[in-house]
Amino acid sequence: MNQRVNEYGQQILQWWKRQSLTQRLRTGVVAALAVSVLLVLIHWIGTPNWQPLYTNLNPRSAGQITTQLTQMKVPYQLRNQGHTVLVPKSQVDQVRVNLADLNIPSSTVGMPQPLSFSLGETNQEITLTQLADLEATLSQTVNAVNGVHSSRVLINEPSPALFGESTASPTASVFLDLNPGASLSPSQVQGIMNLVAHSVAGLTPKEVTVVDQAGTLLSQNALNSQPGSQITGTTQAELAAQDQVDNQIAQNVTSMLDEVLGPGAAVVRVNASLNFNRSRTHSTQYGKSVLSSQQTTTKTATQQGTPQVPAGAQGNTPAYPVTAGAVGPSKSQSNTTTSHWLVDKISTRQVVPSGSINRMTVAVAVDKPLSRAQAASLKSLVSSAAGVNPARGDVITIMGQPFNRSQVDLALKQMAQAQRAQQIHRYIMDGALALLGIILAILLWRGLAKLRRSSPSPAFEPAVAGSGSLSVTDLLNEIRQTKEPGTADRAKSHLQEMLQKDPEGAARLIRTWIQEDE
Repeated sequence: MNQRVNEYGQQILQWWKRQSLTQRLRTGVVAALAVSVLLVLIHWIGTPNWQPLYTNLNPRSAGQITTQLTQMKVPYQLRNQGHTVLVPKSQVDQVRVNLADLNIPSSTVGMPQPLSFSLGETNQEITLTQLADLEATLSQTVNAVNGVHSSRVLINEPSPALFGESTASPTASVFLDLNPGASLSPSQVQGIMNLVAHSVAGLTPKEVTVVDQAGTLLSQNALNSQPGSQITGTTQAELAAQDQVDNQIAQNVTSMLDEVLGPGAAVVRVNASLNFNRSRTHSTQYGKSVLSSQQTTTKTATQQGTPQVPAGAQGNTPAYPVTAGAVGPSKSQSNTTTSHWLVDKISTRQVVPSGSINRMTVAVAVDKPLSRAQAASLKSLVSSAAGVNPARGDVITIMGQPFNRSQVDLALKQMAQAQRAQQIHRYIMDGALALLGIILAILLWRGLAKLRRSSPSPAFEPAVAGSGSLSVTDLLNEIRQTKEPGTADRAKSHLQEMLQKDPEGAARLIRTWIQEDE
């Protein structure tokens, strides 16, 4: 094996010596280019795909992470002035799990470290030390709020009066350095204000000032938006409840239309006006009458008879009583009926809670033209799904018109062009690498072919057996000095083979022959 390697080395050295300066330079440039490309490929393949492990870190957390990564023998890089830690993509998930198991980076604030005081410190110095420790603890707590990169808390407590307690109240200021693109809601700012206020005795949330890195007074906006909306007069809770009702109804109608018309074929918007006043309703309803009881009373009267007196003078003339012609006794009877009727009465007392819908409007846009029958059918379907009540003035609007998708089509076109350009770039790189590999293979094959052609031909060795490899001069002398036809013919045949296999060697042979003749 070593002997063969030495033979190849000698052949390469001899081939290099026979090359001209131009060929040597050309070969060196090609070899250097090939080595450079191979080094780039090796670096490209061996370089890991770096992915962010954690971003927006403070120096303390970044130091904890990098120290642990060094102990774990995980490669890492620092970016963004040490606020971002990068690790290979294949190890991101595992490293996060391992660091979380070790509670790194520490997201909890914990208890402050025990304070140590010297014997000679005054009460004022001890108070200032405790106040500084409280400010640091509050700052670490505020840093845990989502969107806050770093913070600084300053507490101003009034100095004690000479006689009695001071009448001034303490104040506090909070400076927030928010993450890029992050913003805090009024409720978050209000929470920070309450956190600081309840950590200091006598401090109220109104006395806490919160400012971000742009100089925006966040605390003032939080106080203005907390009681309610200055435009509509409704509170934030009422607005949130109204938005929730609108979104829930719109989501119900949209999910139904997606099943009927297809995903994205319809857009639904709902505007529900809610009544946040709590009221009570009393109502009485009378039904049909029902006979409950009935009482009948009968009265009978009897009256004695009187003689009949004729009219005129005869009746006024006294006469003796007689019995003939007298009227007998009379008898009368009357009936009275008393009926008791009951009336069916329903009394209702109803408490109407706050949040009921006073009126609702539903707008539906469909991405295609609709006929009257289709619009009517769709309107009935949406009315049932949204719970529309025409009695309270609810309105449904259905419109069928193709959507304007110019911006979406433009975005899709740009994405397709970017993907096509990226694909073409990848094809070009792959083609260049393949072409370079082919060129290197051709050059290597040609070099080996030249080495084989420059080596002595085995077919010619029997003619010069015992004399070793023949040089050009020896070959020429043998051809010129030999008198035997067989040897000359073999020499000529060998020369022809050299012309076919190694034209350069044959040319040198003929050139030497001419020089010797001269």
